[in-house]
Amino acid sequence: LKFEIDNASYPPVFFPEHIAWKNYADVFASNRFLTYFTNSLVVTGCATGLSMLVGVPAGYGIARMAAHKSAIVILIARITPGLPYLIPLFLLFQWLGLLGTLVPQIIIHLVVTVPIVIWIMIGYFETTPLELEEAALIDGATRWQVFRHVALPIAKPGLAVAFILAV
Repeated sequence: LKFEIDNASYPPVFFPEHIAWKNYADVFASNRFLTYFTNSLVVTGCATGLSMLVGVPAGYGIARMAAHKSAIVILIARITPGLPYLIPLFLLFQWLGLLGTLVPQIIIHLVVTVPIVIWIMIGYFETTPLELEEAALIDGATRWQVFRHVALPIAKPGLAVAFILAV
């Protein structure tokens, strides 16, 4: 919203007197804007969908099996900064010939989002009532049916939080 002179002024200008609408026109007039926007949607959509697809069942399994050691591994993966992954992943993508594609960006996004989704879902599934799942098992449901028809509907608020944080 600011002109270039307002960006470099001292003291800083937080609310400009005149709004520079031309900046928005320049962005949309750029030939590559639609490509960049589409790439962002593809990377974010694929990474979020895959992290939910992998993270929700993993969080359910860890929570129901009380696998505290696995939860600690997820926590360590969550608190580890991304920089140690940078060089090995670059060399891997170079070796696979994936540089210049969207696949490496999706995978790197997964490295960040999957531990978040798993950690949130572990906490959420640990607070849901186990009695409902036990009743479904007694009625003859398989473990997958219990997850799909009992645990997932109860976990909708947790799914929403995990989805928002994964985007």
